[in-house]
Amino acid sequence: MLAYYKGMPYSNWLTGITLLAASAVAIAATPDTADYDTHLCQTAQRLIINADADFPVIEQRGTSNGFHTIQMNVDAEREAAVIAMTTHYTEYAGAKQSTYIACKMVNRQRVNDALQLQLPGPDRACADVNRATLKLALARLTPAELRRYQQYGRQLLFANDVVIASGGEWLPVTMDAFISVDAANDVTVRAPSVRVPWNPAERNFYQGTQHCKLISLAAMQRWVTQAAFATDTTLLPLTNTECPAPHSMGSAVGSCLFYFAPADSMFCQDYSGNEWNTASAQQECSARHASKAALAEVENRYAGKGGVFSASACTDRTDATDISGTCVFHCQAGDETLWHISGAIDPRMTRGCDLFIERN
Repeated sequence: MLAYYKGMPYSNWLTGITLLAASAVAIAATPDTADYDTHLCQTAQRLIINADADFPVIEQRGTSNGFHTIQMNVDAEREAAVIAMTTHYTEYAGAKQSTYIACKMVNRQRVNDALQLQLPGPDRACADVNRATLKLALARLTPAELRRYQQYGRQLLFANDVVIASGGEWLPVTMDAFISVDAANDVTVRAPSVRVPWNPAERNFYQGTQHCKLISLAAMQRWVTQAAFATDTTLLPLTNTECPAPHSMGSAVGSCLFYFAPADSMFCQDYSGNEWNTASAQQECSARHASKAALAEVENRYAGKGGVFSASACTDRTDATDISGTCVFHCQAGDETLWHISGAIDPRMTRGCDLFIERN
């Protein structure tokens, strides 16, 4: 039986985020499509670490900057994996439908260490989760529909994951960029993934992770019942991610100087989007780390005691160094932010931005 936890919401300090605490509610072998996609990352987390269907998983949800800032973890007190997820949607025939889901998860080594478990191998890939979802989509077809898809439909295939070097580079990529069509007109998906080994000595928040971007059950059902029988259809709609310029090159509501562990660097962040105000900017900055030493003080956890907030923009601060480059996140969105870099430019930052601007 396929089973997973449904969540009950409780408040979180981060605006726009709802934490869903897991409760053991088994579902039928053919769950409601929307329900399956809502909790797909729970299913993925259990499959990735080879855990039973009743292994506790706590969901965190966010969109845009909200998803970028929430993190995966292992909650030793509740003996649960903590994951972060966001769902991407499009509109088909006037109805909103999920297309793919991004999951930030922890790997088996981290879970075993933190909870003193012995979950066995082998290691699993994001492709294994996509295959499990396709198996469910095919199981819902009638025998005649299944024969039709197998004989006349363009087949949906899953190749090896594309492992991306860092979470910052993984966040902005869109799923459609990892889907290709072969000579037979069949469709192959290579899921974008991040895999950072667990270091039991350092125990940094970003270590022991496995991220996946996964095709939704709704998209697969649409494929095997309709889209696979046309020669010019796509599994997912193409995404236009080009952004010529940010909303602003500064901030009228303040800035935050902070240390970011994955890049081992200090950044000055401007809150350039038009939805930020001083209060929300200060709140976002309050979860940052003021220095590398400050990160160590909280045992390398993601949430810190606060970066150094200023009412001034980064270019007007006396405690920020000269800017050599600017990384634009959520370009032209209401929660757009600018991460200003000093000194040598890490290529991981240029690949992780919606738009990178080199400064003179």
